[in-house]
Amino acid sequence: MRLKMLFTPRPAGSIVALLVSALFLSACEGGSGAPSTSAPPVVTETETAPPVTATDTPPEVSPSPTTPAQPTTSPTPTALPPLGNPSLDQKQLSPVGEFDMSIANIRVAEHESFTRVVIDIAASQSTPGWWIDWTTEPVQQASGLPVDVSGDSFLDVNIEGIGYPDQASVPSIENGPYPGAGIVEDINLTSIFEARAQILIGVSGPPRSYSVTLLEEPSRVVIDIVH
Repeated sequence: MRLKMLFTPRPAGSIVALLVSALFLSACEGGSGAPSTSAPPVVTETETAPPVTATDTPPEVSPSPTTPAQPTTSPTPTALPPLGNPSLDQKQLSPVGEFDMSIANIRVAEHESFTRVVIDIAASQSTPGWWIDWTTEPVQQASGLPVDVSGDSFLDVNIEGIGYPDQASVPSIENGPYPGAGIVEDINLTSIFEARAQILIGVSGPPRSYSVTLLEEPSRVVIDIVH
């Protein structure tokens, strides 16, 4: 008689579960002795700055001496000098040309070292002359009558080549007193006689050195009386 062995079949899911468990155990046992394949940790080296040590203090540099700026000075203006060569001497010059000139004006100005009297001459082609000197008594030419002029000393100025009013190319200014300035206290045009106009200049103090200069364009006689 034949015996039949009966096998009870297992479900397929149980077989699969057993296979997975066997594989897992095999993996765990094999991994305990195998070398690790993971990369070693990266070690980075950082450079540490050396400690700052005290160094010698540099020597102090003293500033170089500076030359103080020199103050700028403006040149002192030079005082205006008198014209010509002043002296106490009598001054004389002869006129040139026709005696048809006239006294156009008399001006006075004070300067630092002298007082200037300017006698403007109206003339065509003629050149005036003069006769000038100090006097102690102011008197009118020709008549000799005293003339009222303020001052201590008197310069008797006679301009030559001056025509009478009806003969002059331009009428002269009127006779009489004219204001002074500086050391010139008074001026008086006394008269015109025989081609000569007399002008008395009263000055404070004693007679002083003076100069007489003829300037042209326009024509004028310049008298500088030194202080």
